[in-house]
Amino acid sequence: MIREIEGFLMVEAARAEGRDAARRFTERVPWLTETQAEDVGRAYVEGYLELRRELWRDAVGRAGSLRGEYEERYRLLRGRLLTAAWFIGVGVAGVTGIVVKILGSTG
Repeated sequence: MIREIEGFLMVEAARAEGRDAARRFTERVPWLTETQAEDVGRAYVEGYLELRRELWRDAVGRAGSLRGEYEERYRLLRGRLLTAAWFIGVGVAGVTGIVVKILGSTG
């Protein structure tokens, strides 16, 4: 529900930006009639929204790709950390065993 509202608000904000950009564009071509300016403005807004949708799709795709990359890196780092912890634990156990054996034989 929240994502739908967020999506709606993003589209409405983009639509408002497109209308502002279309208005600025049509103001630079004063020879257009009011009807022509409205038609050009509508086409401009449609093009603007399509461009924004493409950018959003690209951003979502890139975010998914990055998520996969980071999850893979995390998995590798976690594996390395667990391996290092295992070796440290084995090393500590080995050293402890040696120390206990040395202290046990001198006592």
